[in-house]
Amino acid sequence: MIKEDPTCDPYYDPPDWVCPKWRLVLSFFWEVIRKPPGERKYVNKLDRGILFYLMLSYMTKSLDQKNISNAYVSGMKEDLNLNGDQYNLFTTIFNIGYLCGSIPSQIVLTWLRPSYSMPICECFWTVCVMCMSRATSARYIYGFRFLQGWAESICYPTMMMILGSWYRPDEIAKRVVIWDMTWSMAAMFSGYLQAAVYTNLNGVGGYAGWQWLFIVDGCISLPIGLIGFLCIPDFPDNTRAIYFTERDIQYSLRRMAEVGKKGSKKMTIKRFIGFFTTWRFWAFITPYSVYIVGAGDYFNLWLKGMDYSVKMINYLPTIGNAVALVSGYLFAIFSDLTRWRWQLAMVALVPYLFGNLVLGIWDGVPFGLKFAANIVPNVGASFFSIFMAYISEVFQDDTEMRGYLPAIGNVIWYAMYAWFPIVFFDAADSPKFKKRQGYLVAFALAVVNFVSIYICHWAHMREVKLKGLVKNKYGLWVAREMLIDYDGASQTGSDAAYEEATYEIGEKMKADPAIYEIDPNQDIERDSDLIRVKSNKI
Repeated sequence: MIKEDPTCDPYYDPPDWVCPKWRLVLSFFWEVIRKPPGERKYVNKLDRGILFYLMLSYMTKSLDQKNISNAYVSGMKEDLNLNGDQYNLFTTIFNIGYLCGSIPSQIVLTWLRPSYSMPICECFWTVCVMCMSRATSARYIYGFRFLQGWAESICYPTMMMILGSWYRPDEIAKRVVIWDMTWSMAAMFSGYLQAAVYTNLNGVGGYAGWQWLFIVDGCISLPIGLIGFLCIPDFPDNTRAIYFTERDIQYSLRRMAEVGKKGSKKMTIKRFIGFFTTWRFWAFITPYSVYIVGAGDYFNLWLKGMDYSVKMINYLPTIGNAVALVSGYLFAIFSDLTRWRWQLAMVALVPYLFGNLVLGIWDGVPFGLKFAANIVPNVGASFFSIFMAYISEVFQDDTEMRGYLPAIGNVIWYAMYAWFPIVFFDAADSPKFKKRQGYLVAFALAVVNFVSIYICHWAHMREVKLKGLVKNKYGLWVAREMLIDYDGASQTGSDAAYEEATYEIGEKMKADPAIYEIDPNQDIERDSDLIRVKSNKI
């Protein structure tokens, strides 16, 4: 029906459609505004269904992870007779749990889809958070922080893999940054929440304010985790999300094929070991694993040492979070407009260099400059988002690699971060951290990170040259046989173009089924200008 009458297609865009000028202007802030009506309708559905839920889920993860810091400076230290070493161990134990769960969580995805595994983990860590409200000693918290870290390890790499599987290059950076900015939103919200809880609930029901924080956080996280069973979309070739129609799925497959992304496939031991024999792993892992912020991370400890009130200790750090939100979105807009990924990732490291250098000097530095050194690094908070958007494009031809490399990177990063704060940022040595020169060490790592980003780009360009890759219309490097352009196909109403596009894809699939990651004997469906593999996955 669609072939005979393309206007029946819900994503049909008239070939003579011209974007109004006012839409072009507003699209500077949100690129969907300038898209044709059909495509705009589809991308808006992605944003409402995928992006919005992942933001909520990631925000609860960040909220549940950050609350230990707010609780510590809001009475937990005194009630449980804690010391600075134990505060650091709360982070270290969480990191060890995260480290232990990172790779196994990705292995689980080979037989249990994200829409099952992620909600199960979120509900589990929510229970752990709520249990910490009953803590009577540091040992009690150690156990639940380990379990919380283990369960949360599935989130970041899996969410990145999902985002990279649905959005195109002109859409991905803003979505990744907006999604990652929920970390800053959660940090802000946690500060305001703790201040409100301390003021209004401290002592209610026999619970202290810091205990109520864990309870309230759990009440926020649990419903979102349960909704995940219905809202997490998995991948275009096996999605079961309730908000997608069959045509949505087919249109998604077409968009991703045109960009050059391949579908998911089963992970094998040989393939997993092969990750470590390519330049991709080594070029990627260095900037990922040496990303140690330093400046700004211990702002609340400095404020506590300056005898600020509990309210101000929770409020003031939110200034940096607000800076991170604004600057992160501006970085994302510029990145999508210019397609500068690795370049902007390097620029985002400059504020960290400034903050760590100023705080590393410390002596003789005026109060205002120290305050700025704790706030300014937030300008570069989008570094990781921009870098991951870059990686999503460089590794677009391998869905599993986009998930496993962040997971392996998390293992290395958390293995490093498990001891790094204890050695270089001992809470007993706050706020100067002069004993081991923590801020200067973080400055040196930022320099290493700066250089390694360029090396990653150089290695990618070398691979492009050796493999003879070509750019598609989205500016991504792909093999010549992966060049697909649906312009003028059935969506535009041209039957000739439709036949040509369908024939071209069919011939490519016959010649090399691996291009679309399918078995030659696997059943397929044809609908309009699309070819869709019937997935047998769970």
